[in-house]
Amino acid sequence: MMRSAMAAAVLLAGLAACSPTESEEALAKKIVDAQGVLDLGEETLNSVVGSQLQGVAMQTPSITPEQAEKLEKAIRKNIEAELPALKKDIAGFLGESFDAKELKTYYDFVGSKEGDTIKDRIPPVMQKSLEAADKMTSAAVDKAVTEVMGTAPTAPAPQPNAAAPAPAEPAKPTKPQ
Repeated sequence: MMRSAMAAAVLLAGLAACSPTESEEALAKKIVDAQGVLDLGEETLNSVVGSQLQGVAMQTPSITPEQAEKLEKAIRKNIEAELPALKKDIAGFLGESFDAKELKTYYDFVGSKEGDTIKDRIPPVMQKSLEAADKMTSAAVDKAVTEVMGTAPTAPAPQPNAAAPAPAEPAKPTKPQ
């Protein structure tokens, strides 16, 4: 009898020590919900809807303001209807790429206050990095053209009476994609 009680106690202690961890699927879903892969929040949705509407308007210049308003609402409704499937796909991609321990480590980061701070601050760093990479690439191409062709490439001359290009909008910080 005493032996059975001891065996049961050992078994229960072992089970408690081996409590199940979150499944890879659940962790991946939490990462997606914490916007650890893509920012799927309201600001991003507004931006996506606006750019899609602008694309349609460029392809269909005869669109009326009333049609544009209806189209904007329809685009938003259709995107919102597909977001759950997209989130499930993204979680699946995470599950295919990482094991449970890696997912847990990543979630601990993206789900933390520090992770939120970094997600908010990284877009301007990414923008500056892309600009620096573009500048470096352009300089490397110019140098190569000079080395091979003997002259530096020339920029196209501005067209007379051409409208000046509109200034680029400043980058809006968003969470990382």
